[in-house]
Amino acid sequence: MNLKKAAAMLLCSCFIGSVVAADRSKHVILITIDGMRAEMVTDSTMPSPNLKRMKRNGMFVERIKGITPTATYPSHTTIITGVKPAQHRIYYNSPFTDNRQEAVSYWYADSIKATTIWESASRNGLTVASLFWPVSVGAKAIRYNIPEYWSVKPVANQLEYIKPYCTPAGLLDELEREATGKLNHENFGAGSMNRDARTAAMANYLMNTYKPNLMTVHLITTDYAQHATGLKSDRVSAAVGGADHAVGLILENLERNKLLDSTTVIVCGDHGFVDYSQSIAPNIWLVQEGLLSEKPGGEWKACFHGAGAMMFLYLKDENDRATLKKIRKKLNSLPASTRTLFRIVEKDELAAVGCDPKVALALEPIKGVAVATARTGADVIQKSGGKHGYLSGIDPTTLVAFGCGIEKKEIKVMNQTDIAPFVMNLLGINFRE
Repeated sequence: MNLKKAAAMLLCSCFIGSVVAADRSKHVILITIDGMRAEMVTDSTMPSPNLKRMKRNGMFVERIKGITPTATYPSHTTIITGVKPAQHRIYYNSPFTDNRQEAVSYWYADSIKATTIWESASRNGLTVASLFWPVSVGAKAIRYNIPEYWSVKPVANQLEYIKPYCTPAGLLDELEREATGKLNHENFGAGSMNRDARTAAMANYLMNTYKPNLMTVHLITTDYAQHATGLKSDRVSAAVGGADHAVGLILENLERNKLLDSTTVIVCGDHGFVDYSQSIAPNIWLVQEGLLSEKPGGEWKACFHGAGAMMFLYLKDENDRATLKKIRKKLNSLPASTRTLFRIVEKDELAAVGCDPKVALALEPIKGVAVATARTGADVIQKSGGKHGYLSGIDPTTLVAFGCGIEKKEIKVMNQTDIAPFVMNLLGINFRE
């Protein structure tokens, strides 16, 4: 980063601190819209009147530069810790499991090795609530918690499955009884607009009944739509409208109950999105070199772990220089038409952005190209959709803040690591101490 850009980031952080110095919030509701892009707020054709209202009357940050990779779980963890993955240790959505195929994610809060805003708020005597936030299972600082969690095996009803992991016991039953009605895979399925609206109903019930000082809420539908269709489609517009409606329900509830004057609502994304039309499958190159089994679980010396739009290379033996040399030779010998689709990211660059130090190197595709985990078949796959997770920052997200302690202001750029101290400053807590 050049000095001019670094200075701009510093000024941005200082401004955010000064905005709220004179007017603390009693409540902060931090909402993430998964895959939120600035265009969802600024584009007049997007059905987002509530987000536009927040921008018009509050603070708007056009570009939030994310961490690497810009994927849901590490990004959400950076949002609540203010540090990069190398410090909080949530490197991906799913951990690398030594060439085994395990459909697990970083679900448990004790995996986070940095202080969270939940913990900071609780230590300062504040009440915390959370709805479907990644890496929140078992978070002791969250008094009212419905975590993001699911069974990796087929179950009749995922909502019933997660009930034992909600706190306090019986909370999800209470929310179904008092706020949403009975939930199932049809009216609360992943990628369904029903889900965002019902999540907002849960948030409103918690606010009205228990009045948490800090509540974190994760809305997911826009992510599913953009992955499936890319950035421009009727499905994406509908998903944006659904997420905006959920935000509107929360704002309306605060106004109706005269809580808006003491509450700040922050809406941000975990990452943005870009369109892609083809993917590379670099594990195929490792199979060709005899370094990786065709199926997970077999013999291996090296394996690329896919995370967002990047591939991170792990060696079975971190000191296996011969294997690494063989991989480099293979990458450099690819046809020019393939080799120009990605760049090799070395350990020093990965370390600078806070990636897992065990990674030997990574591959970052160019814009318009994604990655695939296939081990057989074509190494360049023709398929279109939406993707995120780039180191280069071509998939930034955005932020709007509205309500108590917020002045009308537009900011061009800030880092995702600035969000946690911003939230805690609103509550009158110095998060960096």
